[in-house]
Amino acid sequence: MPATVIAVQLYGWTQPENFPNRPPLIERLDEAFAAIKRAGIDNVEWDTSWAGDKRFVAALERHRLGFPASYSGGTFHIEAEAPKSIAAMAANARVAKELGVSVINCNPAVKPGGAEKTDEELAVQAKWLDACGAELKALGIRFALHNHSPEMRSGAREVHSWMSGTKPENVWFNADVEWIHHGGGDPVAMLELYGHRTASLHVRDAVGTTWVQALGDGELDFPAIVAVLKRKRFAGPISIEHATMAGTKITRSFEENHRISRDFIRRVFGV
Repeated sequence: MPATVIAVQLYGWTQPENFPNRPPLIERLDEAFAAIKRAGIDNVEWDTSWAGDKRFVAALERHRLGFPASYSGGTFHIEAEAPKSIAAMAANARVAKELGVSVINCNPAVKPGGAEKTDEELAVQAKWLDACGAELKALGIRFALHNHSPEMRSGAREVHSWMSGTKPENVWFNADVEWIHHGGGDPVAMLELYGHRTASLHVRDAVGTTWVQALGDGELDFPAIVAVLKRKRFAGPISIEHATMAGTKITRSFEENHRISRDFIRRVFGV
């Protein structure tokens, strides 16, 4: 079972509002990783394929950062594309496992414009998601599905299709509590349903659907979220995923916001 560890999802570190990316992040890893360590965080989550990049691996080693969870995509609702997605993910997973990855979070590809998938497409997708999960399970890695807003449409129809159409031993949930909220759902209710299958967590805060700088600055009910996770005996990586959108007010450095959020998790989550 993966341990409960705190990580930083690096997406926000690619946004110029937070961390100017000229040159790009791959060439500024030392600067970013040093800031993450100063914020009191000892792990990162990023693209699974970067496990094969010597620059990334060397930077992890220099800064003594763990890599417990990674992030991948893939097309699973199209029969002709799904086997290729599984093959690519499995190849990257074999390399990432050597760096300590125990959970691969995956957001299945959306349709153009974010249109809802048909019942037939959801059935095809579930079949191939289960196959992918079985392949990663054989490697000792949990395959956890990540939600954004499109999957929350029509009462989280797609999320429910993931969970009902796959075997619990093969497919897990990467619950992004803000995206659940952002898409009109209730994170507490979702975790009541799927907390027992939640392998990893993404955390960010918001006021309405506008992202705020740090955990505790917004309106998400994290004490209630934590209560459900404890009842469901959650254990897995918790990734802080701060990012900026139109309307986000920036008054502190990105490093400081991560330090504040790390302290918040220590107080509220108890880890």
